[in-house]
Amino acid sequence: MKKISTLFLVAFVTTGFMYAGGGWATSAVSITKDGGAAYKYVLNNEGWTDGDWGSNTAVNNYDFGTPTSLVLNGGAGNGWTDDLPGYDATSFVLYYRVYKSDATPGTWSQIVLDFQAYKSGNNYIYDKMDAAVDLMALATLSGTNTYTLEVAMSKNQFYTGGNWNSMVPGGQAVAYSSAVAGYKATFTKSITTGLTNGSDKAVINGNNGRIEAQFAGAATVELYSLTGQLLVKEAVENQFAMNVNQGIYMLRINGITHKVMVR
Repeated sequence: MKKISTLFLVAFVTTGFMYAGGGWATSAVSITKDGGAAYKYVLNNEGWTDGDWGSNTAVNNYDFGTPTSLVLNGGAGNGWTDDLPGYDATSFVLYYRVYKSDATPGTWSQIVLDFQAYKSGNNYIYDKMDAAVDLMALATLSGTNTYTLEVAMSKNQFYTGGNWNSMVPGGQAVAYSSAVAGYKATFTKSITTGLTNGSDKAVINGNNGRIEAQFAGAATVELYSLTGQLLVKEAVENQFAMNVNQGIYMLRINGITHKVMVR
């Protein structure tokens, strides 16, 4: 009887560790350049994918040149699992940041890939294609500079009683960590010292929960969150004003970006 109990315990423990099978397939990040069609640049290349981007250009080490616009639409996380419940709308997260290439990287922002685009058996794709992050708005230094777009993707694979967290770069064996370097692409942006129509003399304030800008003449004004989401775009004369929450914003006036802290 004692021997049978021991065997039962071993079988139970062994069964308890049979979870968390599965891994990454080829995943991608979606970017639109110069107002063209969205394109999925490959992140990890695991040699197979249930998407149609398996042979696409890799984002790592890619140079976007000097684009007029560069928009991060989101991405597609592709993986398989033999566990239950497997994946859900919180499983795949795309992390990104933009910084001057010879500077210290800043903090990561994130996009949750919350739409189940594909499921066949144990194979899944979760994506998001409408995040609309204006990467050019995150490049704010004057002069001509080369910037790095760095991306990474994490995956939570759930099973009864727990979950496994992994990332690319790294693979199934590497849990997500903000300290791990991601895939890096580059682009160049030039910011001139003057604005058109007299708006080079713009006076910008961010006080009492309100952004105000005054300048001479007509201007196209765009307001972005710190993570690059476009909040408003207007054609105005001589001034712009908007009530906002406290925080840091990017205010672009005729193509020139200003960082504004609102108190």
